[in-house]
Amino acid sequence: MRKSDIAYIISCAFLAIYSLSYCATIWLHLKVPRYYPLQHTWKMVKEEGVPSQGWYGMTGFAFVASCVITFLLYLLMRSAGAREGMLTPRRVKLVGAISILVLIGCMVYVALYEFLKWGVF
Repeated sequence: MRKSDIAYIISCAFLAIYSLSYCATIWLHLKVPRYYPLQHTWKMVKEEGVPSQGWYGMTGFAFVASCVITFLLYLLMRSAGAREGMLTPRRVKLVGAISILVLIGCMVYVALYEFLKWGVF
C-alpha cells in the first residue's frame, strides 16, 4: 500500500470519525465541559438561566476521539494486515465517497438539531 493511499484513507477516516463523534455527544447526551463566558469558568454541569457554550466541549471531545481512533487505524494499516494490493483504486475512492456522505449526513443532522432546538423552524 502506498503512503499516499494511507494518508488519503486516514484523512477521510478522521473527517468521518470527527463528524460521528460530534453527533455522538448529542445522541448519547454526553457530559462535556461547558464554558461560562460571564463567569470566565468551565464547568461540567449545565446551570439553568446562565448562558454557556457547550460547543467547545463537544468539539474537544470529537477531536480527541477522532485522533485516538484514527491513530489506531493508522497502526492497523501499517501492520502486517495492510499488504500491497489490499486496497484497489476503486476501494480507495469508495472510502472517500463514504466519508463525504457521512460528513454531509452529520452536517445536516446538526443543522436540523440546532434549528429545532432554538425554534428557527
